[in-house]
Amino acid sequence: MGWIIEPYQNKDAPAVASIWNEEFGDHLPLSPELLLHRWRPAPSEPAAAWVARQGEDGLGALFLRLPSLAWFPQGVGFVTLFGVARSARGRGIGRALLTQATAHAMTYGYQTLVFGGGPGHLVPGIPSRAPLATWRFLRGAGAFPREVFHDLLVDLTLPSPAINWPEGITLEPAPRDEMLSFLAREFPGAWEIDVTEAYEAGATILGLRRNSELIGFAAIHHPGQWPPPPSLFWAKAVSGLVAGLGPLGIAAAHRKQGLGLAMVGGALEQLRQTGARWVVIDWTELATFYGRAGAHVWQTYQMAALPLA
Repeated sequence: MGWIIEPYQNKDAPAVASIWNEEFGDHLPLSPELLLHRWRPAPSEPAAAWVARQGEDGLGALFLRLPSLAWFPQGVGFVTLFGVARSARGRGIGRALLTQATAHAMTYGYQTLVFGGGPGHLVPGIPSRAPLATWRFLRGAGAFPREVFHDLLVDLTLPSPAINWPEGITLEPAPRDEMLSFLAREFPGAWEIDVTEAYEAGATILGLRRNSELIGFAAIHHPGQWPPPPSLFWAKAVSGLVAGLGPLGIAAAHRKQGLGLAMVGGALEQLRQTGARWVVIDWTELATFYGRAGAHVWQTYQMAALPLA
């Protein structure tokens, strides 16, 4: 065989990033620093990652997260990175890595593996630029395609649609404690964590208010923010400064009143002041909605799910 599978260590990050970039580097360029930042499972989580190697050469890798948080489906694990070097394909490495992952997940009682998304994700699904052999491999293993998601791109050098602000509506930076209380009430779960991390990274969290009442939020991320949110993961794939938008949301009682689109427009105007050329809105199914604010599809992904027998 000539190759072996070993547990991933942080020193393997450059080799794993190189495997990823061989396939996706032109459009989704992964740095070792970003990989190290995203692979930080809690000590209590039975997450695992493996590297296939021959001598000092990395041939493949698979990263597996097994969350037990309430907002993730029970019994569902997530493959957040999976790749085999082009020169090493056809040697059973991908199958061996996947077998290792499924056995590990089943040991802890997980019934399904999802490819894409999950805690510490890099992408929300299989990139559309993946070779057809990727889907043949996954379908052959028993996986089936699921939801399609997009990253959207806004060109800030182009004119923006006019913003129609209803009377009494304002959009301005919100205090952290007030915002986190609002999220705990209206959007409990993952967005509370995302916004907490955004505050810590120096992002601006805009609060949408109606007569001083906080009714919505939008996280805006300045170019070069570190650690980056998912909207800035692939900023180096385009020329010019890139800002990010999201997550964002409107309280349930105030939806379907045109406030969401106005808030997006207002957030984009504030990002224009940072000197950014582009804004990325990541992981969304709402391309039509954001298109009304000038966004177009940039990257596309499709999740896959593998039931474990």
